[in-house]
Amino acid sequence: MRKNIITGILTLFTVVLLTGCGTRTMPLAEVFSQEQLEQQTIQIVDWLNAEEYLQVYETFREDMKQVLQADELRSACVETFGGAGTFTRIDSTTVSGQKIDEGDYAVVMVKAQYEKQIVTFQVGYDADMQVVGLYMK
Repeated sequence: MRKNIITGILTLFTVVLLTGCGTRTMPLAEVFSQEQLEQQTIQIVDWLNAEEYLQVYETFREDMKQVLQADELRSACVETFGGAGTFTRIDSTTVSGQKIDEGDYAVVMVKAQYEKQIVTFQVGYDADMQVVGLYMK
């Protein structure tokens, strides 16, 4: 039951970020640096792989912190890629811009190769580079 709640919360946050009313995929806003977004997201993946959930939690915007606690993040990681084996490499990164209710956002998708599977991490950022969405599959 708890597993479904955590997955639902992560999915809901990402869906709102990516498909909310008034959302348009567009080029990255000038407020963002593609390189910085990619580096920050790869750092988040590294922290998740190292089980440093508090480090990831500290990147969350306040509303995200209310939705997803560090211990729940750990549970979601174990469920999503706990049996994937050892991390081997980042396969690809994709960065896109979003406009939601006149606010600028960025979404970074990282495909990571593990021994037994590929895991996709999708991280949404607001204009202050705070994480507003996190989805793993």
